[in-house]
Amino acid sequence: MMKALVLHGIGDLRYEDVEKKNPGKGEVLLKIKACGICSSDIPRIYTTGTYHFPTIPGHEFSGQIVALGENVDEKLLGRRAAVFPLLPCRQCAPCAQEAYAQCKNYNYFGSRCDGAYAEYLVVPVWNLILFDDALDYKIAALCEPSAVSLHAIKVAQLEAGQTVVVVGSGTIAFLIASFAKNLGASRVVICGRSRDKLEFARKLGFDTINTKDERVEEDTKALLDGEGADVVFECVGKAATAENAIQACGTFGTVVLVGNPEGDMTFKKNVCWKILRQQITVKGTWNSSYSTKVNDWEEALGSMARDPEAFAALITQTYPLSEYETAMNTVRDSSRFRLKVMFEI
Repeated sequence: MMKALVLHGIGDLRYEDVEKKNPGKGEVLLKIKACGICSSDIPRIYTTGTYHFPTIPGHEFSGQIVALGENVDEKLLGRRAAVFPLLPCRQCAPCAQEAYAQCKNYNYFGSRCDGAYAEYLVVPVWNLILFDDALDYKIAALCEPSAVSLHAIKVAQLEAGQTVVVVGSGTIAFLIASFAKNLGASRVVICGRSRDKLEFARKLGFDTINTKDERVEEDTKALLDGEGADVVFECVGKAATAENAIQACGTFGTVVLVGNPEGDMTFKKNVCWKILRQQITVKGTWNSSYSTKVNDWEEALGSMARDPEAFAALITQTYPLSEYETAMNTVRDSSRFRLKVMFEI
């Protein structure tokens, strides 16, 4: 048996004993060491539910391989690994192109099947991304949002010297801003409503705009020599923040929608006119590349190995699984300063 957080229904999350499974052919048993609480976990637990009940949530995780299934290389035993949480069907047209994030019949740890709010999880070898023992498990558990952020940068086709605005002040927003800065963006602006987060952003060397003032377009131009940004990332998922992203964008610029939508998205007429008249490109992204040609996960782990302190700074609170109520309340309380809240197991 093992301890896990089990979602029995909307708002009904319990810390309890569940059966520990054994790895099968091509699988390993991962002892979970750290698992982040994603912002998408909150509506999944408290509003919309998962695809079935009961379900163990959690898809941002790392751990140690402690048991091997049939036909698994013995050298994997004891290794540390992060995990690509998407389980593709391998049969549809996108899968044939290794575009696994666009799989038409995928499974997913933590929402469509049991995830990593638990002491152990059985994982296919294919989904493992190994990392060196010198890297902390908590930092490696940031690999999922880091890979998503790197992928968004690539979708934008960001070039050195361009100006960047990031609308949102969550973990992915800060990761996108950091990757953009490291790739040579001439200026990076973070927009948000939390004074504490904006102060934190300034300490990291970013310009900031407080969106409570509702002057995003004017403030962006004031920071960027009278022009809109070359690239804007929307990392919240609300109609108002998407409008802010478009308003912050300059002529011939690109807006990348990253945030999971909270509901229907409608734009004011003048916002749509701006897209048309300034020939703004709007793109979308929701996951990452994990293929033999492009692997955002390996790139993310490489960045972590080079500068672990930068990633560690984004982990603001850690809790054991047994303190899940406090952990969830921390994430849900917008008045508290927090970026990545994580279970350390």
